[in-house]
Amino acid sequence: MAKVAVLVPYPEMCGMAEPLLPQYAHISPMCVEYTRTEEIEERAKTLEQQGCELIVARGLQARLVKRCVRIPVVEICVTAQELGMLVLDIRQELGGAPEIGLIGFDNMLCDTSRFDELFGIRLTRCMADTPEELPALVDHALRSGCQAVIGGDVVCERAEALGLPHRFIPSEPESLGNAFAMAERVCYAIDLEKNNTAEINTMLNFTFSGIVQVDMDGKVLRANRVVFQLLECRPADLIGKHVLAAIPQLTQEVLDKALKEGEEAYAFLMLIRKKAILVNIAPILTDGGIHGGILTFQEDARIIEMDGELRRELYQRGYIAKCTFDRIPSRSRESQQLTALAKQIAKYNAPVLLTGEAGCGKALIAQCIHNESVCRGNAFVALDCSAYQPDTLDTILFGNYTTRKDTAACAAETAQDGTLYLSHIEMLSPELQYKVLDLIHGRFLHNGASIPSVANVRVIASSNANLMARVQQREFRGDLYYALGMLRLEFLPLRRRREDILGWVDFYMKIWQERCKRYVTLTQGSRDFLESYDWPGNLDQVASICASIVLLTERRNVDEGFLRQLLEQSAPTVLQDTEQVVLFKDKKAIQISELLQKYHGNRQRVADELGISKTTLWRNMKKYGIGQDYSY
Repeated sequence: MAKVAVLVPYPEMCGMAEPLLPQYAHISPMCVEYTRTEEIEERAKTLEQQGCELIVARGLQARLVKRCVRIPVVEICVTAQELGMLVLDIRQELGGAPEIGLIGFDNMLCDTSRFDELFGIRLTRCMADTPEELPALVDHALRSGCQAVIGGDVVCERAEALGLPHRFIPSEPESLGNAFAMAERVCYAIDLEKNNTAEINTMLNFTFSGIVQVDMDGKVLRANRVVFQLLECRPADLIGKHVLAAIPQLTQEVLDKALKEGEEAYAFLMLIRKKAILVNIAPILTDGGIHGGILTFQEDARIIEMDGELRRELYQRGYIAKCTFDRIPSRSRESQQLTALAKQIAKYNAPVLLTGEAGCGKALIAQCIHNESVCRGNAFVALDCSAYQPDTLDTILFGNYTTRKDTAACAAETAQDGTLYLSHIEMLSPELQYKVLDLIHGRFLHNGASIPSVANVRVIASSNANLMARVQQREFRGDLYYALGMLRLEFLPLRRRREDILGWVDFYMKIWQERCKRYVTLTQGSRDFLESYDWPGNLDQVASICASIVLLTERRNVDEGFLRQLLEQSAPTVLQDTEQVVLFKDKKAIQISELLQKYHGNRQRVADELGISKTTLWRNMKKYGIGQDYSY
């Protein structure tokens, strides 16, 4: 039952109220007491602190209580019957159809709109906002022709001084009963809300996810015990505070998307107290509007930190991922989509398969995924499965049980709580395919051992081959393919995302310039040429050309001619059935060379077919270094 305090302005009202209260089952009286108006606010605040859930009060006192506490207030109103008896008494005293002034506070009076008709009088309501206004209202009623007034103590005292007939408005058992009936309905609603709140809190506190409710401004309204344990704080440190102050790992941008735009933020990663936490934010939508939000927190894994000595050792052995997503050039729409998906994938400690042509950046993205994941502080072990014979690769990956005490840890051990990146996964033998599948499932077996070890290794694999075709040809295990393909990224070749080319050129130029302390500039013509080139070797070729530019250029400004010379040396193409060299697979160069061959070196006929002048043809031949021996 709800705890109720009854505060009345007259002592005699206590005697009327106390016998009535037991009739109302949902009211649990804390007190029934006479309280002076000048003390009412302080008393109401004290009751609220003591757990009072509803206050019953009258007139000015009720108005003051409403102003100072946040709990419900039920007002004691004079009933029509009680007021009607006073009106009839005055009419009998004065005779005829007297004009009567009703003076007081609006919140304590009933509806009097039909009193004139019912009682044969003229009733004027004069309502005050403060007690100080009451005497003046009595004076005004007298000047307005009122022959009598009805009101409280102050009104009756002033009317007595003016010699004006008056009646005091009492609180009878009927008005108290009406107030208690209303209070019981409110208490019933309070009891329902308490039950609902208790059920919700029980549900929240016995879920394994942390849950926080915020209002439209981001202020925390409610949180469950999981959140308090996660943040290592008390309820008073969180409830009523802005969620960003309590959880600074959140951003205003993400919060605004939910609370201002009504968009869900799904499964983004945060680090809180050395734990990886997956967070969801959903707006609370009612009647088409946003009325706050719900944040859920789910612990993914505790971050296992290595000491400095072990980290230095791993760095020296090359087991550190250096590349991060913010360094990856992603200017094309395709690359931006891939990067966004890779960031999403990084949150989950599940295997990943990267596919695409050689040199498309799979190894760099594997490092980025590791550095975006919960295991970013641990080892990143990269292994090329095409570089070793099966037995050697088996030993590198899983070690030897009989000699493991005398040798360095195998790759599976080094990658514990970290990432194992296997490139050219299609080159694994059937036996190693099974062992890698075992590793994905959380266990591995040293060669020569009989008891498997527990593994916590994230496997990222990449392949240039069509693994599904290998599965159909029974050259690759289907179960391993599907285990790896749970999260998959497919890389397009560089020629299909040309907007990224210059970004990658700048990426590798910066690396080589800083490494060699030689700083050069590419002319606009050379940049245009690099962007139009097809790059059959993808990023491997870009990195090689950038190294050559920095190491071999004799000028600070690198022009197109020098680049063409470098590409001629690195990737020349020979025309079919000839020994004629065509540079760079340039379509225009190939066309000119084929026409020169067709017309036996006759430049005029070639120029005519191309629709250009002979001089322009000569310039193009010089530009591409084609057919310099053709002189007619």
